[in-house]
Amino acid sequence: MVMEERTVTLDAVPLSPRSLSPTSASTWQQCELKFAFVYLHRWQEPVTLPQLIGNTVHRAVELLYGSAPGERSRAAASEFMQLSLSEQLADDHYSHLFADDTALANEVIAAGEDALAGLFALEDPATITIGPEGLEVWVRAELYGAPIRGRIDRLYDAHGAQVIADYKTGKVPPSRFTEKAFFGLWTYAAALAASDADKRLADRVELLYLMGRERVSRPVLRDVALEHAKTLARIWRRITSTITTSTVTARTSPLCGWCAFAPACPAKTSAPLPKVGSSEHDELLRDLGLRQRVRDAVADALERADQPGDEKGPR
Repeated sequence: MVMEERTVTLDAVPLSPRSLSPTSASTWQQCELKFAFVYLHRWQEPVTLPQLIGNTVHRAVELLYGSAPGERSRAAASEFMQLSLSEQLADDHYSHLFADDTALANEVIAAGEDALAGLFALEDPATITIGPEGLEVWVRAELYGAPIRGRIDRLYDAHGAQVIADYKTGKVPPSRFTEKAFFGLWTYAAALAASDADKRLADRVELLYLMGRERVSRPVLRDVALEHAKTLARIWRRITSTITTSTVTARTSPLCGWCAFAPACPAKTSAPLPKVGSSEHDELLRDLGLRQRVRDAVADALERADQPGDEKGPR
């Protein structure tokens, strides 16, 4: 497809986010206008089936590793999958998925069981040295002026090495996209070191692709972590500038095919559109079935950055 960038002036000066997460930083790099829709103007994209599967698996794995090592059996994992799905279905965010497909729960369970089988193929959970304090770990730090917030899937000890791990239920990316997949983990590595009294770096970051049965890891190098921190700081400065100038760049890519805002995007349609952020454009987004959060909910979501429910794509 033809790539295009277009400068878009927002109708009003938006409210500034309180922090930056791996998800929000990645969204900014993908498309500044999409960042503005989600993090400045508070619009929510509908939750997708891959997200539901990913969130359900993440919660089941959290429950599994929160158990005593001797209780982390394959049968227990399946029980946690059922419990996790019941928790997800109680969330109003998923109601639209089940409105016309009552058998969808079986599809989620089938995919989840495949992911759990992948977990047990990659490792024996009973041998992983981790307790509840190493699961869904909050990290907060300021990196060169950028306030970073995030939540790590797993921070554990692997034979004396501190490892930051992230579970993925999506496909294993082609090799040319592998380093991009580590963006969130490098963010956590830099933030952990900055928040540590001794500035100690973790030893390793790793991605566990459960359905692909593949573990991809990298050693944590100080120079790489520092450069990543500077990248985040540059992103934060650009966001701050956006708040001042009310201008962003709309950037097209193949990912536009999965973007809920595409029908109302100036870079994706030749039809005249109301100014982004105006009441007329807001009404257009509502006609697309999108909902807007109140400010307090957005601030809370950013403070809870990168919890399963805060993801914007398959995990």
